[in-house]
Amino acid sequence: MRIGLIGYGRMGQAVERVATARGHTIAGVLRRETPPEVRLQIAQQSDALIDFSLAEAVPANVALALQTRTPLIIGVTGWDAQREAVAQQVQAAGGSVLYAPNFSIAVQVFLQQAVSLAAQLLTLEGWDVALEEIHHRGKSDAPSGTARALASRLQHALNHTRVAQYPVPADHRLPDAQFAVGVVRLGSEFGTHRLMLDGPYDWIEMTHRAKSRDGFAYGAVRAAEWLVGRTGFFAFAEVLHEILTLKEER
Repeated sequence: MRIGLIGYGRMGQAVERVATARGHTIAGVLRRETPPEVRLQIAQQSDALIDFSLAEAVPANVALALQTRTPLIIGVTGWDAQREAVAQQVQAAGGSVLYAPNFSIAVQVFLQQAVSLAAQLLTLEGWDVALEEIHHRGKSDAPSGTARALASRLQHALNHTRVAQYPVPADHRLPDAQFAVGVVRLGSEFGTHRLMLDGPYDWIEMTHRAKSRDGFAYGAVRAAEWLVGRTGFFAFAEVLHEILTLKEER
């Protein structure tokens, strides 16, 4: 494939490394200062676009992808409030968009297993739960998109009998119907997510820690390979099984 990169920060560069290793080529890079005519040209020459830019740029990038009918992978976080409007826009235009707050395949499996485990144990008496995420100092959104996804799935699995709380109240105790989501910003940490369960007789902890950004890039490239030739608005987690069963052509 010819892949157009939207943004060329650390994630964009990781996507370039992984895509090239998988035999793809980079059609071009769309930066904030890229002239509109050049953006259009790169999008038209691309088999897919992968966006790791900024949340505020998502609507414009979706519009460009729909204009050129180029499949778009969105790895940006912090645009949740616009998701429903974007979904309607993509469906109405017959476009192709796939998004995720975290494109690590291991994280997606972690989310599934963590929610399943917590949902089972929290039906028992005396069990409590909390989440924690750690990221580098430069991360702009908090909690992370992955932590929000984990909290949302857990709330849904528990029929909203417990609700995520961030930040934790400074002037009163946390009600029993709420669970804390802790946030740490530290150095150059790629990303750590932790589920903690405390029971009367047991403590269980599940942790995912990213070793580099290449795992996120790998998932995004695999998603782009799957998306080409399809139309719709897809969540990575919902189509992960299909992506993983795609025959590898190496």
